[in-house]
Amino acid sequence: MPRLLQLLLIFLVIPLPTLAAPSLAVKNLEYDFGEVPQGNKVSYTFRFRNDGDELLEILSVSSSCGCTAALLSSRRIAPGDMGEVKAVFDSSRFRGRVTKTITLKTNAPDHPQVYFKLKGTVKELLGISTTRISWTWATPGLIGHAKVILSNHSQQQIVLQAARTTNPQLTATLDRLDLPPGEKAILSVSGSLPSGEKRINGYVLVNTNFKPVSQLRVSVSGRLK
Repeated sequence: MPRLLQLLLIFLVIPLPTLAAPSLAVKNLEYDFGEVPQGNKVSYTFRFRNDGDELLEILSVSSSCGCTAALLSSRRIAPGDMGEVKAVFDSSRFRGRVTKTITLKTNAPDHPQVYFKLKGTVKELLGISTTRISWTWATPGLIGHAKVILSNHSQQQIVLQAARTTNPQLTATLDRLDLPPGEKAILSVSGSLPSGEKRINGYVLVNTNFKPVSQLRVSVSGRLK
């Protein structure tokens, strides 16, 4: 048998050493918290394990709007050890069906990114018909108008404070400040472009005495075509 062929056969028979690496294993990627009243905070701890034979490193942790994440154990998980991420969702600014995501970036070849999801339904207590107003003007000097409906779906009387704006080109007024259960208030919003400008942006803010939803916020924008 030629020597080259012998060497090739020996190479194929001898097992190659397995490269060491971390490996992330997780049992539960999603948590459904069901239905919660608006204003409640929901927390859940996601757990994972390093099933590899090298150190697992958590390179970064990030979360979507309205959700915070904290790595409870460590950013460096030894082989065989467990890691934890606690997710906290504040439902104050949300309503209806929501899904929030916690993203982990790791040094594990099999899971360089892991997505944990917190989802459920937020029962609206202080409703708002829209949280965004947008105007488009054909010519300068025109004024935009919009009405936003605030609805009390709770069982207690809510007191609203006078509306305020973050841009002097915007004005906002409420037709009432006392809002009994089951009733509505109208928020009237107007805006115009300052001289020489092509775009405006700002917020309308309404503070309340209602602890679950202490502030309502409406984003307002306007621009020339």
